[in-house]
Amino acid sequence: MKFIFKLFFSKQNILATIFLITLIVYFLFSFNLEKTIGEDVVGPSSFPILVATFGFLLLAVYFFKGSKNINESEGLNLYLIKNKLIKMAPILITILFVILFELIGFLFSSFLYSFLFILYLNKTAKYSFFFSLVITLSIFVIFYYGLNFQMPMGELIDTDKLFPFLEDLKKLIY
Repeated sequence: MKFIFKLFFSKQNILATIFLITLIVYFLFSFNLEKTIGEDVVGPSSFPILVATFGFLLLAVYFFKGSKNINESEGLNLYLIKNKLIKMAPILITILFVILFELIGFLFSSFLYSFLFILYLNKTAKYSFFFSLVITLSIFVIFYYGLNFQMPMGELIDTDKLFPFLEDLKKLIY
């Protein structure tokens, strides 16, 4: 038991363990996706299952190779965990974006994603706010108005009701 704990929670493997947990959750949620007509047809859940399976294989090889190098004297402290989480922040911000994309809509989730990511890159909050606003609005205008794509407007925060003029502008254009 001590060997397994050292294998998964050693200094070298803590990031891989967090990635493994993320892959497991990703894999399990892929079964909730809508099924296609035929059982043998590639459907919406096929890609997440394929990505998770490939990730599991890579992590198995990683942990197998790492099991030979487990050092009994190394410890896991709070500073190390904090440092690893800071390095993993882009992945965590992206996971947050994916979770919030349908819930709060494209405008708010994209703004939050770019704002947090720019802050992670050690820019000021004012710079992050302005640049995120420009990025989000530019992408929204290009796809929603220029290419006539239907963007997710959100379930918790309904952007259509919050900004009713967006749909009116689209009707004027098309």
